[in-house]
Amino acid sequence: MHRFVKRIKKMPENDEFKIQLRVADKVYPIFCKRSEEGLFRKAATAINDKILQYSSRFSGAKLEVKDLLAMAAIHLSVENQLFKQKEDTSPMLDRIESLDKELEDYLQSI
Repeated sequence: MHRFVKRIKKMPENDEFKIQLRVADKVYPIFCKRSEEGLFRKAATAINDKILQYSSRFSGAKLEVKDLLAMAAIHLSVENQLFKQKEDTSPMLDRIESLDKELEDYLQSI
């Protein structure tokens, strides 16, 4: 009887699989890692939220979906760039190295 039982293998977190994401009322099949599925779904939600925000803000302008998508892409890209700037720690590391060198020089002089 056990030979007919299908064994289910646990899939590693990095295995890719296909998910369906709805963006601007269109479904897109996307391949992603299982560990990144939540990020893809949050990204689709963020895009749809921006599209809704822009379509209500510019309701009289009769914008096409591609215009709303472009506006959402620009907005989200700017947010991404701002985040990258905040994550840039190189100025702080340079300053720490400079202070470390000053401290080392001072300690060697005494």
